[in-house]
Amino acid sequence: MNFLKTNKFLLIILLFLNLSFNVFAVDKLDGAWFECEFSGKTSQPTDNCKMLDNDGFIFSNNIAAHISVIDSQETNCKKNKIGQCFQSNLSFIKVRQGRADKVKFEDSKLILTFLGCGQVFHLTNKKHYVEAKPDTKKCFWAGKKIFYLKKYDGKLIFNK
Repeated sequence: MNFLKTNKFLLIILLFLNLSFNVFAVDKLDGAWFECEFSGKTSQPTDNCKMLDNDGFIFSNNIAAHISVIDSQETNCKKNKIGQCFQSNLSFIKVRQGRADKVKFEDSKLILTFLGCGQVFHLTNKKHYVEAKPDTKKCFWAGKKIFYLKKYDGKLIFNK
């Protein structure tokens, strides 16, 4: 009887661990993602990523398309620059789409290739955002900046 209880307990723990790892795995980014406004070059956001930068990307089918928010009137941005950020809980934003480039997702990594060099960013799911940390082997164009990204779930209205 004790053996049965022990096996049941181990089974519950294994199921819990399996669910936990699946929840925190980041296979790829889909949809509109923006950098957390109040994060530093290598420091996590101070507001749990409630405020987002006005520049972001739409990831779809291994393409990253740059987008810029064009209708923000937010005054609580870094360096007091009006309209350079927006609240992550807005129901819609107006955006302008820019350049699109190919990207690759592989084993919880985002690989951006530019000027013949593929920079690897390790993706880690945090509670309120995803951390994209550059690999120690860096492309000449890449810095040490860690990106703290949050998916925007509201509606995107494209400016034509």
